[in-house]
Amino acid sequence: MSRKTILIGLAGLLALVVLSAGILNGAGMLSAAGNDTDELIVEVTITNLTRGQTMTTVFVSRHDRNAAPLYTLGEPASDGLAAMAEDGSASGLLEVWDPDTSSSIAEARTAGGLLRPGQSVTITFNVSDGKQLLSLASMLVSTNDGFIGANSLDLSSSKVVYLNVYDAGSEGNSESCDFVPGPPCGSHNARDTDSAEGFVHVHAGIHGDGGLDPAQHDWRNPAARLEIKSWKRV
Repeated sequence: MSRKTILIGLAGLLALVVLSAGILNGAGMLSAAGNDTDELIVEVTITNLTRGQTMTTVFVSRHDRNAAPLYTLGEPASDGLAAMAEDGSASGLLEVWDPDTSSSIAEARTAGGLLRPGQSVTITFNVSDGKQLLSLASMLVSTNDGFIGANSLDLSSSKVVYLNVYDAGSEGNSESCDFVPGPPCGSHNARDTDSAEGFVHVHAGIHGDGGLDPAQHDWRNPAARLEIKSWKRV
């Protein structure tokens, strides 16, 4: 057998191996196994790490990189985020983050009920459309407009992320029971906008200026633990 014949045979074998390890995409290029078209099973567990703050049901959205941020530090909160941060209402966010009106959104929903200190909620996703990013928000109920949030977390690999508390900037932090929905207050759908900061920022905590006791309701960041467990469907 000639050297040329051997080289041709080896080249063909190499091409076969490469083809078996990848998939031809629409442009005729090879993409390795494990790309965005593989179905992922993802479990996301959120744990309340505070001692005296209850968190509301969690708003979650799975999306691609073209979706607008849920919030941006230093920028005004959207109306939907303000409603979540002030009163735990996700209706405005669900309306905006609607997969029927945005091709960037795969799904948007709420998960769990009230999340008391030390409690966890687990959310499961089946991902087969390449939309592997997660954004979320949940209110700390004994605040004026405090929330935990995350923007565009990657669901394609397992990890642990710790979440801080942000201030929506849509209400002043009077800590008055006239404007706080959670214990010991109970005032829903009441806004205190006189001294609102006007932009999202890191929350300064509870200082005892109104009806809230810092010994009970203050916290130190991080306030929540988020664990992502991700694996491919076999």
